[in-house]
Amino acid sequence: MNATTPLRGLWRAWVLLAALLAGCADDAGRKIVLIGGPHSEAAGRHEYVAGIGALKSLLETVPEGQHARIVAFADGWPASPEALDDAATIVFYFDGLDKHPLTDPSHHRQFESLMRRGVGLVALHQASTVPQDASIDLLPSLGAERRGLFDRTTETAALTVDASHPVGRGVAEFTYRDEFYPTLRFAEHGVAPVLRATLHPQYRDGAGVVDDRAETRTVAWAYERPQGGRSFGYSGGHYLAAFDEPMLRKTLINAIFWTAGIDIPRDGVVLKKIDVPQSTTAASDMRPRTATADVTTFHADRRRSGWHSQTTALTPARVAGDAFGLLWESPQLDSVDGQAPRLYASPLYLDRVRIADGQHRGETFSAVFAASNNGYVYAINATKAGDVVPGRILWRTRLAAPCRLQPAPLDAVPTGVLATPIIDIARQRIYVTHCDPQNGWQAYALDLGSGKVVDGWPMRLDEARLNAVNRNAGPSPVAPTRRYDFRVQRGALNLSPDGTRLYATFGETETGWLVSIDTVAAKVASAFTAVAMPHRGSGGIWGAGGPAVDAQGHVYVVTGSGYEGYVDQPADWTQSVLKLSDVPTDGLTLKGTYTPFNYCIAAKMDIDLGSGGASLLADLDPALTGTPRLMVVGGKQGNAYLLDRERLPGALDRRPACGTDAASDASLLAPTRQPQFPGRGPLNVFGPYSERDAAMDIARARSVPASYRDAAGGVYVYLTGNTRRAEGSADAVPPSLVKLDVVAKKDEPAYLRIDRRQMDVVFGNPGSPVISSRGGDDAIVWVLDENARRSALLSGPDAPSPVLYAFDAVTLKPLWHSAPGQLHTSGKYNEPAFAGDAVVVGTDRIQAFGSGGRMPASIARTDTATAQAAPAVADSGLDGATMYKQRCAACHDHPQGNIPPRALIASRSRESVVDTLTRGAMRAQAAGLSANDIGAIADHVKRGDR
Repeated sequence: MNATTPLRGLWRAWVLLAALLAGCADDAGRKIVLIGGPHSEAAGRHEYVAGIGALKSLLETVPEGQHARIVAFADGWPASPEALDDAATIVFYFDGLDKHPLTDPSHHRQFESLMRRGVGLVALHQASTVPQDASIDLLPSLGAERRGLFDRTTETAALTVDASHPVGRGVAEFTYRDEFYPTLRFAEHGVAPVLRATLHPQYRDGAGVVDDRAETRTVAWAYERPQGGRSFGYSGGHYLAAFDEPMLRKTLINAIFWTAGIDIPRDGVVLKKIDVPQSTTAASDMRPRTATADVTTFHADRRRSGWHSQTTALTPARVAGDAFGLLWESPQLDSVDGQAPRLYASPLYLDRVRIADGQHRGETFSAVFAASNNGYVYAINATKAGDVVPGRILWRTRLAAPCRLQPAPLDAVPTGVLATPIIDIARQRIYVTHCDPQNGWQAYALDLGSGKVVDGWPMRLDEARLNAVNRNAGPSPVAPTRRYDFRVQRGALNLSPDGTRLYATFGETETGWLVSIDTVAAKVASAFTAVAMPHRGSGGIWGAGGPAVDAQGHVYVVTGSGYEGYVDQPADWTQSVLKLSDVPTDGLTLKGTYTPFNYCIAAKMDIDLGSGGASLLADLDPALTGTPRLMVVGGKQGNAYLLDRERLPGALDRRPACGTDAASDASLLAPTRQPQFPGRGPLNVFGPYSERDAAMDIARARSVPASYRDAAGGVYVYLTGNTRRAEGSADAVPPSLVKLDVVAKKDEPAYLRIDRRQMDVVFGNPGSPVISSRGGDDAIVWVLDENARRSALLSGPDAPSPVLYAFDAVTLKPLWHSAPGQLHTSGKYNEPAFAGDAVVVGTDRIQAFGSGGRMPASIARTDTATAQAAPAVADSGLDGATMYKQRCAACHDHPQGNIPPRALIASRSRESVVDTLTRGAMRAQAAGLSANDIGAIADHVKRGDR
């Protein structure tokens, strides 16, 4: 061994030690300057002083930082110019735009000098935002900038990292909530994206964005300046809570060291836990709670009263004023196979919903819930919350593809969700039913915060499951034996008072069904068929109101009929009101019934009693009447039936014998003679009274009554419908809205009398009326009218545009209505709801009206305004018998349910048959026929030829 070898080794060790000491001395000379600014927003946001404190504490906990000098000016730009002279890097964390410190010329000059010397730069959140007038140009120094408050988004986002860059060392993908800037101007060269995220911009060009469109954007970047020096920018950091996110902490400290020229370990800096002072309340959580009650079910409450008594902002004066109009609307909801959605289900509303998943996770919103015939359920923001504007979709869930009923789709649209869902706030669920081609009708429970299907759901609602627990079973199980499966679950869902039972009704099946679903075990617990031995689809429970439920847990349903629907047999409850109990040990058990005196002929002619549903009135003072617990039922005949729901008059085994004496009707009749009868009888509200023609397009009513109690204690009932020009006519004339007085006398049964009729407005096919009020004052009646006949198709260029009306509840004076064409095509028999200070309507989207809205004179819809006049159709050259056989015989010669038999059609006038084929229910079947062809079919039918 050479003697000099040990000396050489010692020399090398001294050189290495000297280099290390020099490096430490060099790092010790690195000065990191943190500059903050005053707190400028609500608690937990733009808390720059606390944020600078958090960064300083983080830097001081790592070895690399301990070798540097950390100087903080937390509340603003340092007063002394010398404070920045020897900085290795400066960190900006303050407000931008016109509040940016570089708008001060002296600060700007000092900054430019630092940049020319190659000093590092870190800009967090608004520090990269400069005025629109280009008085500050950060692009050369930072590598990116946001010019003006162009856009932003506040959301929970998953951030991906480029770990190959020194700033990304040791950083893994992470997800958290912050405010980001989706649109930044970047330098052409030298910029390296460090963090990227898929964002959903919520604010652009000075306005909120309703449409939710995903964009993958750079949110953090590193930049090596051509003239020397390193820069880093991050658009997040809006919330003080951001400094609690471990991966973001590592990214920021890596970035500060990198811009200062301090080496970063291979796995990034190792940070110790520090306590970050924080108050993370977001804007949406800080909104004052509105006085408006939650709307968790159809027609205001489980009783189906229709009365929303806490709508303090909707006074008659405000609604009638010039400032009332469209406030906001959501985007059009999801189409299926090119068909736009239709909302048969009425919207619901909750004032507080905490979102549990997706971009808005952890935030609380006021939300409207909507469900479409295309099989989607939505939560939609109802009030501006931070940057999230009303109308923004918070979550959406696709249940499944929708059914298409046969022999023709219902209203020419898919049949997914028809019934209004119901919300259980205690269990944080929304229940909804949907029809899909593979499984038929199913009941779903969705989580309110995420829209995810709850474990154990959905459950199938088919005849096999219903028959297994049927409490009105006949000698053989009920089967869907009709030629075509046209089952509908249109009636709104309801819940028992304790929420353990979900109620659904079916109509237009082989018979009507009431189904009780155990929401705890997620199974069908009990069922009750309207007809034990079914025939022609009678007993359907299809009205939009579905079941009503009282405080004691009793369930009330109203049944209907198809043509030729009368059969005299036990346990047949076609055309009846049923009251049932539902206890776990016994299931659905019949407790009371009512059947109108003329049910035999009404059932024969498809004049459904159950075309709307039952409405339970608020209890009256027993000292004022012998019948304090009442209910009201309407129906296609246009009558209003008042019933003592504690003592329904019918038997429990079968209906009473058919009768023709109106005075024998067992409902609560007025003491005076009714004009349509020789003496007393049910109150006819929409006439002319007919026991022959009150179905299809000439029905008088299909809505659920609404009631309210005024400040003086008077109880009033409101009904919507169609008075016809004459018996057999489809033309509507006033009134379409009627106010009834509930007359109560001590120890006597209450009864109804007409208080006043609305004679100015004619509805086409109205939904149920609902009432808004401030307790007993400022009551308004709201009606959503389809603005077309019942048979109108809901697709195509001439699909109807509905109209929303408001009337003074005392006088029935019109206060306001939506502009022609302003509402998009909707479903049928839905109703408005109330969301905060707004009235919301479900069409092919959610549309909200209130004070401060827009009031256009009219809206020209693209699909209707551009529709061309149909060209003249040439005669087919076929005779009436051949065309009837081709287009009509399959249904009318073998009728089911509400399809009228040929003999009944033949009894109509020729004009009525022609009208039905050209404008009415059979318009689709007559497509492509000339006027002469249609006349030939009418003549053939009238002759009765075979």
